Amino acid sequence: MYRTFTASRISEGNVLFPPTIIFDDNGVTVRCPFIFSGKSTYIPYNFISSVHISTPIIGFSTISFIAFGERVSIHGFWHSEAVEMRQIIIDNQQQL
Repeated sequence: MYRTFTASRISEGNVLFPPTIIFDDNGVTVRCPFIFSGKSTYIPYNFISSVHISTPIIGFSTISFIAFGERVSIHGFWHSEAVEMRQIIIDNQQQL
């Protein structure tokens, strides 16, 4: 199962290079592109200890999760997308 979510270009900080979150059967890949380079991080589901969604009254949601003792936060998703991502993580953690 592969599912890809791309942050909105109209959200703050994502105009040129929006981040992408890719879910597969074993983990999550977070890709944050930049002008000349980018950062890609792969995190297995069993290393994610918590998932948090922050949704302002107006604007886009931020999904954050703690993995390897560090917080990974990605901004620019609709609230429904963030909820779906959290559910994918929880469902895959329960299967392991």
